[in-house]
Amino acid sequence: MRIRSTLPVIVAALALLGAAAVAGPALAADDPPRAQYHEMHANCTVNHTLSDDPIVFPGLPGASHNHSFIGNPTVNANSTPQSLVGGATSCEDTLDASGYWFPTLLQRGVPLQPDKPTVYYKSDVKDYRTVKPFPAGFKLLVGDAKATSNAGFTGNYQCTGYKGVGFPASCPSGSTLQVRLTSPSCWDGVHLDMPDHKSHMAWPVQGVCPADHPVPLPMLEIKLPYPLKGGDTGGLAYASGGSFTFHYDFMNGWDAARQKYLVEYCINGGRQCNGFGEDPKKP
Repeated sequence: MRIRSTLPVIVAALALLGAAAVAGPALAADDPPRAQYHEMHANCTVNHTLSDDPIVFPGLPGASHNHSFIGNPTVNANSTPQSLVGGATSCEDTLDASGYWFPTLLQRGVPLQPDKPTVYYKSDVKDYRTVKPFPAGFKLLVGDAKATSNAGFTGNYQCTGYKGVGFPASCPSGSTLQVRLTSPSCWDGVHLDMPDHKSHMAWPVQGVCPADHPVPLPMLEIKLPYPLKGGDTGGLAYASGGSFTFHYDFMNGWDAARQKYLVEYCINGGRQCNGFGEDPKKP
């Protein structure tokens, strides 16, 4: 009788222990919730080509190899971030008047242009809630136009059945050739540009920004899909040289309030926003 009288108490205690085991230990207050995505997209089209580069050769028209430009259609050698803000754009978000440019791809000397270029803005730090928008006046160069081999190339090329650091020997008929390249995402918090246009930024270490570059900004990842005729990859070269010279430039021309909202809603909010700043799956 005594055993029976205590049985409900024992059952209740076991139930509580089981619940605690399922729940597991409480998460630390600064441990971010799990989120599969934390990104926004800049979907843009090529609107002009010029042998200009207002970051590397400011004020010197024609001093650069040929670039293809997306975003603000007025970008030229004399452009500044301040001159871009509030301007026109070929991106889906009409308040993104930033300049994005990359070396023009040639095939046997004939220029090729990508179909539907995308610049992803992502978190590359563990706590995606800490990512801040790019500051006004910000400039960045990603990649190395002067590279002489693919040894240090951090991007990749892809087509059906291929992924590598250089142009493939061929691609299946009907496929596109994609090039992707990501940027470092930790800012020193001080400089909007540097003489090398790179060292104000650094890569995260194990998902955390280093002490000398403590501010997490969006990691940019450009994706350029080039349609190929019959899968032909022969005679490909950039205006800057071989496949390993691929690079891109970013000059911030965002409306500040709009970029702040998108970073908070899409990246900090753990969403996958399209080019209009919407996530249909997580409104």
